[in-house]
Amino acid sequence: MDLKRLNTIVDDLKEVLGSALIATDSWISSDVQSLASYNSQPKATALFNEITNNLRKSLKNSDFPGLGKYYMINLENNFMVIVVIQGELQEGLLIDISKTTLGILINIALPKVLEGLAEAAK
Repeated sequence: MDLKRLNTIVDDLKEVLGSALIATDSWISSDVQSLASYNSQPKATALFNEITNNLRKSLKNSDFPGLGKYYMINLENNFMVIVVIQGELQEGLLIDISKTTLGILINIALPKVLEGLAEAAK
């Protein structure tokens, strides 16, 4: 696990999203301890790890295709959670979408996280 690369993801997100990035944590699914973070949210990390596990099981039990590389949850008051998955690694982001656009999230920030997690997992 390349912890330096995980920290680079955090730096990239802060640069791309600025004040729209409220918090981010990266963790290993089996351990659920934050490996790199900005405004770490340990309770949220544990919660979203469980949500990821439940989504995987529910999709499998429903004969749906498996969970892809990320999922998004639109929250009240212009907040959004994005959980990015790369094997056993996950990165959770809490975003204030009133301070950025979905275009920046999906076309710039998300690819940076996907690339960074893939590199960190090598």
